[in-house]
Amino acid sequence: MEFVTIAGVKVPVLPHSEKFPVFPSSLVETDSVKQTLQKILYPMLEGMPVLLVGDAGVGKNALIYYINSLRKQPTLRFSFNEDTLPEDLIGSYRILLDGKGFTWSNGPLTNALSEGLSFVADEMNLCAPNIIKRFSSVYESNYLDLLEGSGERVKGKTGFWFIGTQNPSEGFEGRKPLPFDITKHFAVVYVDPYSPDEMFFILKKLYPMLSEEVLQQIIRISLESEKRIKSGEIGKGDLEKYHFNLRTLQKYCNRLVLFGAKDKTVSVREALYLFEEPFRKKEDKEKQRELIEAEFGGAVKLVPTKGYVQGSTIFWNDKEIKTWDEKKTISLLSKYPTPEPILHFLDQVFTAIQAKENILIEYREDQDPQEFLPLFTELTGIEIESVMLSKGMHTSDVVGALKPTEEGNIESVTWVDGPLTRAIRKGNIILISGLESAGAELVEKMNMLTDDARSLTLPPESGEYLPIKLTDTSVVFGMKSFRASKSVTTISRAFRNRFTPILFPELEDVNVLQEILEFFLPEGVLPRSLARFHLKAKELSEKRTIGSANLMPYRFGIANLLKWKNHIYRYNQTDVKDIAIRGGKIYYTNQIADPKERKELERLLEGFLSGVEVVSTLFEEIEEKKKTFTTESGLNRKNWWDPELHKRDPLTGVAKKLNSGEETKRGIEINTPETGGGTKEGPDAWYGQDTQGNQGQGEPQGGGGAWGYRTEELYKQFLKKRRLLWDYSIMVGLTEFKSVFGKEMEEVELNLEQLFDPEIDIHRMYKNEGSRVDARKYISYKSGRGDTKIFDKTTIEKNDEKLKGVEVTFLVSKCRRIFNFEYSIAMLSALLVSLHILNEHDIKTSVHTFCDIKNSKDTVDIFHLKSAEEDYTPEKEEEVFGALCKNWHGDSIPEYQVLSNCERYFSPDAQTKIIVILSDFRGQRAKTYIEDELASFDTRKMKEAVMKNEEKNYVFLGVGLGSRYIAEHVFHDSLQITADNFYSMPNLIGAEIARLVQIHHSLRQ
Repeated sequence: MEFVTIAGVKVPVLPHSEKFPVFPSSLVETDSVKQTLQKILYPMLEGMPVLLVGDAGVGKNALIYYINSLRKQPTLRFSFNEDTLPEDLIGSYRILLDGKGFTWSNGPLTNALSEGLSFVADEMNLCAPNIIKRFSSVYESNYLDLLEGSGERVKGKTGFWFIGTQNPSEGFEGRKPLPFDITKHFAVVYVDPYSPDEMFFILKKLYPMLSEEVLQQIIRISLESEKRIKSGEIGKGDLEKYHFNLRTLQKYCNRLVLFGAKDKTVSVREALYLFEEPFRKKEDKEKQRELIEAEFGGAVKLVPTKGYVQGSTIFWNDKEIKTWDEKKTISLLSKYPTPEPILHFLDQVFTAIQAKENILIEYREDQDPQEFLPLFTELTGIEIESVMLSKGMHTSDVVGALKPTEEGNIESVTWVDGPLTRAIRKGNIILISGLESAGAELVEKMNMLTDDARSLTLPPESGEYLPIKLTDTSVVFGMKSFRASKSVTTISRAFRNRFTPILFPELEDVNVLQEILEFFLPEGVLPRSLARFHLKAKELSEKRTIGSANLMPYRFGIANLLKWKNHIYRYNQTDVKDIAIRGGKIYYTNQIADPKERKELERLLEGFLSGVEVVSTLFEEIEEKKKTFTTESGLNRKNWWDPELHKRDPLTGVAKKLNSGEETKRGIEINTPETGGGTKEGPDAWYGQDTQGNQGQGEPQGGGGAWGYRTEELYKQFLKKRRLLWDYSIMVGLTEFKSVFGKEMEEVELNLEQLFDPEIDIHRMYKNEGSRVDARKYISYKSGRGDTKIFDKTTIEKNDEKLKGVEVTFLVSKCRRIFNFEYSIAMLSALLVSLHILNEHDIKTSVHTFCDIKNSKDTVDIFHLKSAEEDYTPEKEEEVFGALCKNWHGDSIPEYQVLSNCERYFSPDAQTKIIVILSDFRGQRAKTYIEDELASFDTRKMKEAVMKNEEKNYVFLGVGLGSRYIAEHVFHDSLQITADNFYSMPNLIGAEIARLVQIHHSLRQ
């Protein structure tokens, strides 16, 4: 018998079937690779199946290919996914083409057993364990009973070897831990990532033209970036998992070879593109930039973006990209505005295109790049083919299927390519959208298309057995919006790693928006007014100044602005201002549900456009602009590549001014009670400089004040009768409270219920019996190319336990400073609604208040109104309400003091721990100016406490009371209760809690 030595282990070379190919491999035997090979080979020689577990890009399949290439053994590989069925592996009956009988067709696992081959179950933990157990006899005893066929037993021929590969279940979408009763039959081998020395050895071997210094620098950057991700220093709170490995390093090295291995500017630029640009948060980007610049010896001034088209080539900085339709390329570049953010985005896209990488365009929902789509997908002049994915789609919808001929005769069918197959054959640009919507059962089937193979295997009914390959003209674009919650599906980290992620810029700078509009409209007052109103509308919606009663905020994206521009462009007449206002109403104000909010936004619209009417020549100037787009034009109409036209002051980082709403009434006199010190304090000591006086009615500016004496009119709004409140208590019962606010609270409950609906899982399966016939399966069956499983047995399941492990704690500052009409009503109604809804969905809740009840200045009193273990019964509701109505005479305390030992607020079973804290966040002593508030010792200590608890996986929602927007500077998620929006606060708090649950909770099974 012939033998071969692999990693020091003597392995027999067995005879094999010539029908199946042996895949070549160029794996390098580094020290760790040799150790891993030995861990695999010894169990193999003992006849044991092997399960390889490891991160994306560590070379699990490459190890198997390497072993089998040396021992000349064919490998059959099957990619498992969520809809893998037993017959996919074992085989099925097919009807004969003459219609006079049936024949059995082996599946890949059966072929491997009967021929004595290696079978690789790729991504095995994507498959349901109950499906894997169907062929448990294979990995337990080396045989398979063909229950789906003749019932005979197929024993594994000499040479058969079962190997499973999978990513870890932690950090990879769709991967589930395999149960022990499966893994106990495998020799489980964890494949470690490469060490820095091995990475250097491999890269030096693959790219001998690159200097050792550059290779060492980029390896250190990659390792430090991965370390930061795992520790949570960067990427924390982001629902997409970042990952850097040898694949990323190879992309970097390949780019250096293409664009200049000795150019330091190129080295820094490509490091920034691959290791900084994928991050969304500004602070993450800054940390990565500092790391890269420190590694390369300081900041390097990057070359401004330049480009032109000549001789069927796009010359873009140091990139040269072939265009197959020069006229179309020039036309596209002439029709789209290209401010600096777009130029920077295009430079990244062109870099990836020339390096022949797959490109993943990610974007925020309201910054949809659809308006600029042709600019970066069609610039090479190649026709584009769109493949739109969604949950529940079948593979045949995008790959192809057997369909009736034009005559419609069911006996006459032919194979029809789907859009993906058609695009590959034609060499088109492939745009795959909806990646975040489709399930793993569809997305993971495109693995071969996006990895080094760059090919796609068609189903047997296509009549083709060899994979079809991408041509040199094809580029694969994937598009997906940022993931908003864990309940939304997304691509796996392994699939993501096969793409180069590029973020579409957030076009929110007024100068950038004005430059975009001035590409189409005359420069000056009109574009500036449109841009300023657009940003103001976005600000008001994000602050919930408008739309505060809605479950979701209003969204105004770049599409709204450009459609508004189109309206002016299309209906241009002498009354430009009136047309602009009409367009603003169509694309902004008409969607506002509240009439008062709509009227206020329309007033702002007219105010921003007030300067347009004085420009008498605007109508003619717009007409002149229109002419440039109706005639053929070249790039010289606007020299978009000239950096001089795009110079502007750098971003300063100065925060935008807060929208404080209407000014609070001045001149109201406040008679503050005596403090623990026995003296009355000055008018600005607690309330800020905008209040004055004594004598009576509480209407605080910056927080504070008493319930006090109020007007007859105000009390009519509350309980429709006057009540004198001599102490810090609300003299009203729960029944009376609900009689006034019950209807509004019921509407809020109904609105929020849908946010906690059970998760829906669609399982598409086919059987050979049933009541619903699937047309595609039936056509395949009648043609003799499909099996008898023609009945659609799709099931829809509800995951009622998806909220198991969620707990919500309410911490309420109960002190006289914030005892105010609006805040008290908002807090009470929000708590009652939230506690009711969370209880209905079996989510544990607790309620605690805190203050210095004796005004001693040195104690913290925490009152536990409800624990997580207590049921929220009607009696408990009455008890909680009564406690929150009485005794608000305590002094305020620094909030950070109640955030130590947060575990005391939760039960031992809590998995997702959400803390909702309601306060004015002004510490024990409030300040006159907001700047002093933010810089105070109490605020700094509170922010520090929040960050420490977030590292322990506590989730915070800070609900600020008053017109001082302190909460948003301390908490990642916050709301502000003001006199303008207190009536809708139950809806806002409830919606925010639901959103945080959806974002941060994933069911642990």
